Amino acid sequence: MGTKTITMYVSDLDQSEIPGGKAYQLSIRHPDGSTQQLDISAQNYKGLKLEGLGKMAKRRGRKPGSGTAKAAAGTTGTRRRRSRSTNGSAKPAAS
Repeated sequence: MGTKTITMYVSDLDQSEIPGGKAYQLSIRHPDGSTQQLDISAQNYKGLKLEGLGKMAKRRGRKPGSGTAKAAAGTTGTRRRRSRSTNGSAKPAAS
């Protein structure tokens, strides 16, 4: 028997249902160092007049795909030499 999971956002201010993709998430840092995350609707967001206030948090950490495997693969500052073919030229022999 299968199960189905339904995700539904409910506003933390007025307990109204928020359609998918329309929820605003606010992170609040309290003076004691704890943080609280609130989900609110667009109507509540505009009612609080928060637009344009505060700072946008920058993304932190490495970008995807810039892992240590690429760094270990040869970023020592030296370039590899091209291998020479048996006839002595730098290009492989045409066949």
